Amino acid sequence: MESALKAYNSGQMDQALSLAKSAAKAGSTDGAVMAGHILRKGETGRIDYVEARRWYEKAAVFNHPDALVALGEMGIREQGGLTTADAVSYLTRASDGGRTDAMRALADLYRTGQGVSANTDQEQVYLKRASESFDKDATKRLGDSLFESNPQEALKHYEKAAEAGQIEAAYIAGVMYAENYDIRPDAQKSSHWLKIAAEGGHAAAQADYGLRVYQGWGAKRSEAEAAEWFRKSAEGGDSEGQFLYAFTLAKGEGVTQNFEDAYYWVLKSGNSSVEDYNKDRQALRERLEANVDPDILARAKARL
Repeated sequence: MESALKAYNSGQMDQALSLAKSAAKAGSTDGAVMAGHILRKGETGRIDYVEARRWYEKAAVFNHPDALVALGEMGIREQGGLTTADAVSYLTRASDGGRTDAMRALADLYRTGQGVSANTDQEQVYLKRASESFDKDATKRLGDSLFESNPQEALKHYEKAAEAGQIEAAYIAGVMYAENYDIRPDAQKSSHWLKIAAEGGHAAAQADYGLRVYQGWGAKRSEAEAAEWFRKSAEGGDSEGQFLYAFTLAKGEGVTQNFEDAYYWVLKSGNSSVEDYNKDRQALRERLEANVDPDILARAKARL
């Protein structure tokens, strides 16, 4: 098995597969899982779900958790002759062994009614079990499941997940403290969670937190810091961040004024789903087109 791992890590997949099979035949469940993985992912250049299933099943007999989860995933995708009912069976065994990713997958199956009758109570059971096992993604999912029916309870789960490092949950908590009518507005908490998400690389949070800094709402006002967050958001692909960065570049607030970059970013920001935001974009484009040298605008267009 050590030789199989060495070959795998060095990219010698044919040799790794051969050695993994030999290890499995000698009784190594890890060898069987490796063989199944290589065949399932096609890492030798050929995908073979049926053979992958056979190797995984050799390890699953001994309740190898990786084999059980892999067979569950194959069942969900109906690969190798497996069904969603098979997925439920394998994932339940993995869940009983403590695999939180299996618990989350089972929650999905009970929510959608795949392989089992749809049952939201069972969905909650598995999400809670995974959350109690410190699975931050399951904790966030609990928040999602309660968002419409019980926003206050959902927020508790989002904050718990955010404290564990779930960036999307931190972003949602930040937004809820600012915009959810069922939650008492709290500028400090909103900025706190948005900053955590922004620092985690969440592009939309970078735009929102930058706006908080620009306005001084729940954060110390700083045009320079706001512009830097807008830049990160823009480069991260967020449409609102791109517009906000264009706005600061056009005005020279917190950053050196640059009309070419401003026009580039406002064009790149495209259209917004919010009508008022579209009006702001249009106004900035028209202002730049009316007042900036056409050659500068042409250079910005060429960059697109």
